[in-house]
Amino acid sequence: MICRQISKPGLLVAALTALAAANCSGAASVRPNSDGAVGQPDYARWSNIEFLAGYSFVGDVFEDEDLSAIACVSPTRCLIGADEASKVQVVELSRQGERLKVLADIALLSSAAEIDIEAIAGRGDCYYITGSHGVSKEDGKIQDSRYKIFRLKVDTATGLPVAGVDPKTSLPVALEVSSLSDILKNDAVLGPHFQKPLQHNGVNIEGLAAKDGKLFVGFRSPNLRGNAYVVEIAAGEVFGDKKGRHYKLHSLSLGDGYGIREIVAAQSCFLIIAGNSGSEPSEKFPQSENYQADRGYLMYSWPGNGSKVHRIGPIENPPGKAEAMMILSESQQQIEVLILFDGAKKGGPSVYRIY
Repeated sequence: MICRQISKPGLLVAALTALAAANCSGAASVRPNSDGAVGQPDYARWSNIEFLAGYSFVGDVFEDEDLSAIACVSPTRCLIGADEASKVQVVELSRQGERLKVLADIALLSSAAEIDIEAIAGRGDCYYITGSHGVSKEDGKIQDSRYKIFRLKVDTATGLPVAGVDPKTSLPVALEVSSLSDILKNDAVLGPHFQKPLQHNGVNIEGLAAKDGKLFVGFRSPNLRGNAYVVEIAAGEVFGDKKGRHYKLHSLSLGDGYGIREIVAAQSCFLIIAGNSGSEPSEKFPQSENYQADRGYLMYSWPGNGSKVHRIGPIENPPGKAEAMMILSESQQQIEVLILFDGAKKGGPSVYRIY
């Protein structure tokens, strides 16, 4: 399946104000200060984040207190997911009305097995949806349904899958399914933590971004010596020939105890929400590494290569766990993002300005 990289007006990313480009796959550009001296790199130009407004949902939101993923393929058509679900939902975004209206459900599995949906990325006319690729944090149970990543091709005008639904499976015809398990269990850094619980620094995906034909997979855990991780891999290698997959493992200096809870591609860099890498203790795992109950959520920017990240600031007074984010608008001066919160009623959709 080929996903179009739509460049015409109507696609959210293309509708954003053009930026002076920083090459996110290489060295970031820098801007001179007023006196001509070289200043901060382009990705580090923002140092503040503030709450602007709350949005609301209209319609029946599935697992509405467990929302963990959102992405859009046009200014009005988006997809949301919950970590207890086996389906995603198409929503209509209205900036003027400050609302998200549920339009349709899309099944990703023929069964009701939990995928543990943790992130969605939208690019062109395709969505990418990933499960956590981790064990249950309650009991350490291994569920095959959690170790999946999906590609779904949609009509950007309606947000619905192209080619309809297969009547035999009740699944979209334009749905592809793969897994990152072979990469994770064989990687020299991540492999020793594969299929271990979050409380014990086990592998767990919580972020996903798409840019220039590549996927950037963000890991909540492990955090090793203050470093969090991103796997960069071509989408074609995930859903095409899986023999000898080529990928790059990035190590990001987020600090002790912090993991990636969301990553999205902006025009000049990536935005990252960082929070607890570990999870709260459970009856089976009473001791937890890299977890503090009062640890908040921080917004960072990252140029897309290297270990350096720029701290923008804390997300103040979050109504839940900040785990899903999409960009509403972007300019040289600011970015506006919509964040959903796991644990908040109907996700507590909130708009923030980064400047």
